[in-house]
Amino acid sequence: MTTTDPAGTPAAAGFRPVPADLARYDTGLVDAAAHLGIAASHLSGLADAGLPHVRDAGRGALFDYTDLTNAAYFSGSNTSIPELAWRFLLRFGQSSPATWYRPQTWDVTVRPPVTSGRVARELGPLRLAVPDSAAPGVELLGALEPPGEAAWDGGPPAARGYQVSAYRIVVRLSGAEDQVRDPRIRSAYDAVLDALDSGATTYQAVAEALRSDPDRAWELGMADCVVASRRLTARLRAAGLTARTRRGYLLGLVGGDHTWCEVQEDGRWKALDPVFAHLIGRTGAGGAFREACRGSRFNRLLPCAVEDAAPLIVRAGGEPVPLWALAGVSARPRREEA
Repeated sequence: MTTTDPAGTPAAAGFRPVPADLARYDTGLVDAAAHLGIAASHLSGLADAGLPHVRDAGRGALFDYTDLTNAAYFSGSNTSIPELAWRFLLRFGQSSPATWYRPQTWDVTVRPPVTSGRVARELGPLRLAVPDSAAPGVELLGALEPPGEAAWDGGPPAARGYQVSAYRIVVRLSGAEDQVRDPRIRSAYDAVLDALDSGATTYQAVAEALRSDPDRAWELGMADCVVASRRLTARLRAAGLTARTRRGYLLGLVGGDHTWCEVQEDGRWKALDPVFAHLIGRTGAGGAFREACRGSRFNRLLPCAVEDAAPLIVRAGGEPVPLWALAGVSARPRREEA
């Protein structure tokens, strides 16, 4: 195999590539294009322009999947799956503020990624994070179907909060309009949001291995919701505040993995979401929603019972799965009775 020089990977592409020591070049161009909903010619053009990859004699160009996800997200095609997913999931931020907070009952189904053959054998048995029924605004209307468990026999401590199989729940989520007041909280939040808005830090997909080192990711100028939330949590704790990083699902017809920060103030947890604020700001709308991201809880976010934004899917030993191994999440709102 031969490897391209990752130095100077196209800044014009709008993202920063996975560091060479963490990259996994195992995704072919045709498979990636089909999975991401982007033209193979676009990916080929980026490879020619310097997108890191290796050349395999049998398979041709092989890429890191995180780099490919970013290539699709920044393609400007308006048709790639990453672009369409975030546009759809953020539509609620442009709706009436009342719809962000009122109690909403959801039918939610979570399934492991569909795999077969070599891929299934490579991943092995998978565990899915279960909802945190003790979180503010979360009311499970009945048990998990099939029944879940907080940990499995013989599992490591990191496995707590997961169950083995797919599950279906009915859950009522209640939002809460709120704001943080402490200048230390507002300063830490504004610093993270300003870095995203200014472009000093690029919002993009980040490899799971780099998510566990948010300071390095931030220094490299890249952040996703996990990195940004962990960074904000660390700043708040350094200021002497009680803060935590939460991870769960943003519910919609197609659900998505999302992470945010929470801080204790006035005897309750207040949610901080600089990534949502940044993304809605890029649409040119959502002034009220941007402000709501500084303390309010939304009725589309289902927190899971994992600590410090741990992955929502893990292997049997607790190791995270690759970025492409996404849970299948679907959620349908029920009509609330007056």
